[in-house]
Amino acid sequence: MPKQLEASEQHRRAVLKALLCITVFGGLLFGIVNIFRELYVLSALELGYAAFSAYLLRFIGTTERLRFWTVIFLLPFFGLMIFAVLLPRTSFTVFAWVQTIPIICYLLLGLRTGLLMSAAFVAMGLLAFNYRYMTDASLFNIIIVANVGLSSMAIMLFSHVYERSRVDNERRLLELASKDVLTGLANRMKLAEVFERERSHALRDNKPLALVVLDLDHFKRINDQFGHEGGDQVLRHVADLLPTRLRETDLFCRLGGEEFALLLPGADLGRAAELANALREQLCATPLQLDNGLVTLSFSAGVAALGEDGSSLDALMRTADRRLYEAKGGGRNQVVAEEQDCSVVR
Repeated sequence: MPKQLEASEQHRRAVLKALLCITVFGGLLFGIVNIFRELYVLSALELGYAAFSAYLLRFIGTTERLRFWTVIFLLPFFGLMIFAVLLPRTSFTVFAWVQTIPIICYLLLGLRTGLLMSAAFVAMGLLAFNYRYMTDASLFNIIIVANVGLSSMAIMLFSHVYERSRVDNERRLLELASKDVLTGLANRMKLAEVFERERSHALRDNKPLALVVLDLDHFKRINDQFGHEGGDQVLRHVADLLPTRLRETDLFCRLGGEEFALLLPGADLGRAAELANALREQLCATPLQLDNGLVTLSFSAGVAALGEDGSSLDALMRTADRRLYEAKGGGRNQVVAEEQDCSVVR
């Protein structure tokens, strides 16, 4: 599971734990109070739900079926609220619990499910309140029902707007966090996320997966001659040029500095080396015009494949890095796909 999804799930676990604790305390408190008020059915339901909440607290922090148990908890929980509103001897203040439904739904279930569930139960709560307290058509009662209805709709609307904004902001932050600011390419974090997904697909479908790590040759010399602005233009040039030869399923990313990586689903070691060589030749044949002159570029690269060179991203990175340094040591401007086996073009 991607780290951002794990963080979101942990947030919902924490919210659900807090709600369960409140339910245990509130269920015991109101259950005991309602015994003295002789509301025995409501008291039994409240005490029973306090016990159920205490039971859920034992494993809700570790269960893999968090959404399932959340729905199992919320449906009767909200139903109990509606039932309490309908009982003839309860106070109208119990409707305050109904107005917490949108907030709880959006926090625990997200935007779409939160909207559907909160709309359904708030509507039932308003009908129950109207049935219970709208005894006549007096202006005073109409005003009460209108205030209750509008305040409930406002809470639901504000909860929806807030959750929508939170989701959009989270998505934008994740996009920023997974992109290299200078080139607009994916970064190392995005590579790790996509690798896990493609690794699962490769193992399930018995298909190859390859990683290429490449490093621009003599980049320090370019920085010294053309300045850091010139170096930045070179990096952007590489980022714009090389992806034009790639498939949509391939991932080209910047690891940092002048180092890039290429993840190739469906490509074995030989196919990945051929593609890396084609990209190297394309870069050599496409010099960059800077203010101070024409810059001819090249890179050295190392290739590793899932399975024969390791089963994790770290293992493939280590192998590809080792072969990259072999390419550098062998004269640069070449691709190494196997130990001591260089394809050299000068």
